[in-house]
Amino acid sequence: MRAGRLLLGLLLGLVAAALLAGLVLMPVALAHRNTKALETLYGATAVWLVARTNAPAALPSAPAKPSGLRGGQTAERLLANAGRNAYTGSCAQCHGEKGDGKGVLGTQTAPVATDLTAYDTRQKTDEQLFWIVKNGLSFTGMPAFGYDYPDEDIVALVNYIRALQKGQGQPVAVPTPTAEQIQAANLGGVPAQRGAAVYFAQGCHLCHGALGQAPDELALFDLADLDESLRRGRPGMPIYGPDKISDAQLKDLLEYMKTFPNPEEEG
Repeated sequence: MRAGRLLLGLLLGLVAAALLAGLVLMPVALAHRNTKALETLYGATAVWLVARTNAPAALPSAPAKPSGLRGGQTAERLLANAGRNAYTGSCAQCHGEKGDGKGVLGTQTAPVATDLTAYDTRQKTDEQLFWIVKNGLSFTGMPAFGYDYPDEDIVALVNYIRALQKGQGQPVAVPTPTAEQIQAANLGGVPAQRGAAVYFAQGCHLCHGALGQAPDELALFDLADLDESLRRGRPGMPIYGPDKISDAQLKDLLEYMKTFPNPEEEG
């Protein structure tokens, strides 16, 4: 009888301790932004374990004929640049154009963005990196990109990360928008102005420039089948379904893109 009461008291004490941790210690931990060595070790171990456990046995293969080809492009070049383009628009803001974790947003998150060229990342297999990029990591700033990119594009992203680790990455020199260009997205009543707001809100300028004047295949002066590419995606470009851009917003977006200068016509 005495032993039973002792056991019951012990269990009640454990429950009380758990409640205390949940109500007091966890909020404090979530508000704590200075990551120490022990926290870093714990986080790295947890990421390694979950990635190792869930990583696929092999990477998906890329399609022989990718969709979204435009004039003057080849399938080989589009697939080769898919990882670089996806990284530019979706990763560089946090991880930096060199993969060193020093992007504009990456140094402000808690924990800070991972240095993709560091030893821990190099030691992960391609399959583990694929799983992390596709599914994201809870309690970090790492989102899941499986909703935005098909598997073959995530494979290309992993390949580009490996290129960054070897110092072989080729960042895209996308022009920074001017204040006047951003002012175009002032939510006015004109369709092109509403489209400009969608364009900047969705981060299109991060890859294509404010006026579609990015280099190579990232330039947006050829609008043929662009609406289909937005809905279905193309190598290195996220999928923008109706949940992200409504049909009305898509129409306005295309109106804004029609204002882009065409270098072929100007030449």
